[in-house]
Parts: sequence; structure tokens; C-alpha cells
Amino acid sequence: MRNTAVELLLLLIVGTLIAATARRFRVPYTLALVGAGIALGFADLPELRAFELSADLLFSFLLPALLFEAAFHLRYEDFRRNLVPILVLAVPGVLLATAVTSGLLYGALATTGLRAGFGWMHALLFGAIITATDPVSVLSLFKTLGVDRRLNTVVEGESLLNDGVAVVLFVIVAAVFGVDLHHAGDPPSLHGAGEIAVFAVRTFVWMSGGGALIGGVVGLLGSLLLRNINDHLIEVTVTTVLAYGSFLLAEVLGCSGVLSTVAAGMVVGSFGAAYGMSTRTRLAVEDFWEYAAFVSNTLVFLLVGLQMPIGQLLSDAFPVALAFLATLAGRAVAVYGALPVLAAARVALPPSWGHMLVWGGLRGGLSMVLVLGLPVGMQGRELLIHLVFGTVAASLFLQGLTIPRLTAWLGLDHEREGEVRDAERFRAELLGIRVGALALQDMEHGGQVSPAVAARIRAWYDGRERGVRDGLALVLKEREEVQAHEVLGTLVRLTDLEREAVRHANRLDSVAPDVAEVVLQGLDARTEALRHALTGRALSDAVDDVLGKATNDTTP
Repeated sequence: MRNTAVELLLLLIVGTLIAATARRFRVPYTLALVGAGIALGFADLPELRAFELSADLLFSFLLPALLFEAAFHLRYEDFRRNLVPILVLAVPGVLLATAVTSGLLYGALATTGLRAGFGWMHALLFGAIITATDPVSVLSLFKTLGVDRRLNTVVEGESLLNDGVAVVLFVIVAAVFGVDLHHAGDPPSLHGAGEIAVFAVRTFVWMSGGGALIGGVVGLLGSLLLRNINDHLIEVTVTTVLAYGSFLLAEVLGCSGVLSTVAAGMVVGSFGAAYGMSTRTRLAVEDFWEYAAFVSNTLVFLLVGLQMPIGQLLSDAFPVALAFLATLAGRAVAVYGALPVLAAARVALPPSWGHMLVWGGLRGGLSMVLVLGLPVGMQGRELLIHLVFGTVAASLFLQGLTIPRLTAWLGLDHEREGEVRDAERFRAELLGIRVGALALQDMEHGGQVSPAVAARIRAWYDGRERGVRDGLALVLKEREEVQAHEVLGTLVRLTDLEREAVRHANRLDSVAPDVAEVVLQGLDARTEALRHALTGRALSDAVDDVLGKATNDTTP
């Protein structure tokens, strides 16, 4: 126990130093952690042998914290608006990518005779293990990039869901080939394509649907409980119980703990925080989970580096390279194949986003844990470990280090418009000032503050508000692009309000369904045009164009 405590302390010290250094030199924090872990692995320190990235450690301690923190900040409205692209990428996208990756790898290693004994079982296991993007890797990296909010939502939502889908698919593939995963129970005896198909569908529906349902119910019950508690320490504890309890409950019932925790986090973040938490509690909860995610990320990526067998990977460098290319090709087929489908469904994604989704599909610790969970005596296990570990390493370093450059090249980073960020800062300060001034007014009316004190504080607020408004006006006056960005963003929010009003009128039978459908199609087209304009560079030129299109679309 003492050795474990010492190693945990050392890992946290290393993580703190790496975080400070990475921030100063603008290096992706997670990649710096993996590099530090590899360096510590070569050092072969006995103090760092107590921990290893096992399934128990990841699933029981680290992963629920990362998933809940990400889902807690993923607002339901944003998720609902982008539900179609998220589901298309996370479910059929994962299945298609698995099939393509497995087929290419089988052709590269088995049919060519490059690796004797490498069969369809190994290829499909590899595809299921490696295909899904790992939220532990993706979310931690995308938080540092100033990408479009909708793109960030799609990336976060997909990475959270396809992680659970991949685990379910891995369990199904292992069961079909009779691979004993221990924690998943004894593999069933399946005969014929019919039995396999029925088992696969039943398992997929039960694990994914059941996991989401359990998490939603647990999150709803927790949100109701939070409404009756007014103590930030107890409420933080309740969210901790919800995060880990939803995961463990789903796993006990044979469902997906990943999807359960994601559902619980979204419900608590979107409803529990809004209706059951005070401002102080919400800030305390957000700070706690941000710290929990930081610690979990630190441990995951340091342990990934520590367990990376660099010497063994070099001996299988060519098969690893083929596996990485097959993985990338599978991801590309899934994403680019989804773009025309989404366009036909009137939820198109810009082509530049497709490039980012392909190259930004990083792999991480989850894939490593899954492959290590294969039975020790299984034929081909060592090669699969090398292929998975090597692909993860190539993904983290080759893709991870080049994502910032790709976002800049595609024009997806908002760092290029410093004035936009200044305008957003002024608006955020103005919002805080107005909330404070209104709270002061309520306190004065309630007798909590004397009129003389309230007058002095109000004058201070008034002075701050004038300064912020002057600064915002100066930014908007000097840069037409900044004003155009605000115009487009405001129009997106207003169009969303129009859409909700039409839907509400339709539900009340004030507007006929066919009429509402026509109006909603026009609003959807306007929203798509506005969001597409926001991703472009010539924002000032796009304003008149978008407003003109919106006017023409709604003119009889």
C-alpha cells in the first residue's frame, strides 16, 4: 500500500511539472504526458511499478470521472441539435470503420503471408478494439483548440458514444469467436449465421440501450435529489456517487457502463445543474470534476507511456504501420461516407469538418486496456498487443502533434481572430456586471444591504459597465469582421428561438403540421447557411449573403 501511495504521489508530481511545461511551450498536454511516461519507462524506476493501466483501474476509477466530466459540460440542447450526425458517426460509422479496418488488415497480414496464423478473428478483434475514437484522448486535446462550438459538440458527442459502441462490439466479436473475456461471462456457443446475428443484435440493444436508460434514470433521480439539498459539499458527493454508481450498476446488469455514465452526466449537467443547484454549488461541482478529469488524464497518459513496449514495437514496425494505415482508412471511409448521408438528411457538415473528424480520431488508453484483457494463452495475442499499442502511439504522436496545424490550415481555429475573443471577453464581463447589479437590487429591496451601501456599490458597477461598453464598442467599430461574427452568432441563436416557437405552435395545433414543416425547412436551411458562414474567413462578406438568402427563402 505504501509503494502505491508513493507511486501515485510521483505520478502527480510529474503530471504537474509536465502540465506547467506544456502550457508554457504550447505543447498538447496529453502527448507530453505520454512522452514523459515513455522516458520514465526507459528509466525503469522500481518506485513506478505498483501501478499498471489495467481494466479495473481504468473502468472502475479513471474512465467514469473523464466521461462524467465531459458529459456534464455537454449541453442537452447542443447534443439534440447535432444528434443525427453524432449517431451516424457513432453507430453505423463505427460498424463500417470496423469492417473496413478489419478487411484491410486481414488482406495485408493474412493473404500476403506476412504473419502466419493471423486470421479473421484477430482482424475483427483488432478492428473492434481500435476503431472508435477514445474520449480520453480526443476530449483532452480538443479542449485546447478554439474550434467551432458545433464541431466541438459533434466531436465530443461522437467520441463519448462511439467509445461505448466499440466496447459493445468488442464483446460481441469476442463471444462469436469463443474468446473468454472473464468479466463478460462465459462465451455462448453459437452455430450458424442466424444464431450469430440474433445474438449480436440482442447484445447490442441490451448493452447500449440498457446502459443509456440506466444512466438516464440514475441522472434524473439524482437531479431530483439535488433539488432538495442546499449544501455544496453534499451535492458534490452526490454527483460523485452518480458518476461511479451509474457505471457500476450498468456493468452489474450486463449493460454498457460507458453509455450509462455519459447519459447520467448529460442529465445532471443539463437539468440537475439548471434546476437543482445554486450558483455556488454549480461552481463547486464544475471545479471538482475539472480537477478529477485532470488527475485522471494525468494517470491515464503517464501509464500509457510507461507501458508502451517501444523495443518490441520496433520489431513489428512494418505490421504496425500497416495496422495504422488500415485504421486511418477505415475512419476515412466512415466519415466521408457519412457526409453525403448527412447532407441528404439536411444536417450537412462542412467538408473541412470531415477532414478534422478523420485526422482528429485519436486512439488511446481504452484500446490498450481492451487488448490487454484478451486471455493470456490466446494465439496471436502478442501480435495484437503490438498492433494496438503501435497504432495508439502513432495516432497520439503523428496525428496529435499535427492537429493544431491542421485546424489552422483549414481555418477552424478562432485564435486567428484575437479581436473576436476580446469582444467575447467584454460581453462576458458585461453579463457578470448585469447579474451582480440585479442581485444588488434584490438585496437592497430585501433589506440585506442599506441604501447608502447599495448606492456606492451601484456607482462602482455603473463605472465598470461604462468602461466595458466603451471597450466593446471600440472593438466592433475598428473591426468589421468582429461585428460580422457577432451578427452571425446572434442570428443562429434567434433562428433557434424561431424554430422552437414554430414547434410549440404546432404542438398546440395553432399551426398545421404541413405548414410547420415548410417553415421549419426554411429555418433549418437558414441555420445551416449561418453555421457554414461562421466557419469561413470572409465573415463580413458572408453577412449580406446569408441575410439575403434567408430573406429570399422566406419571401412568398
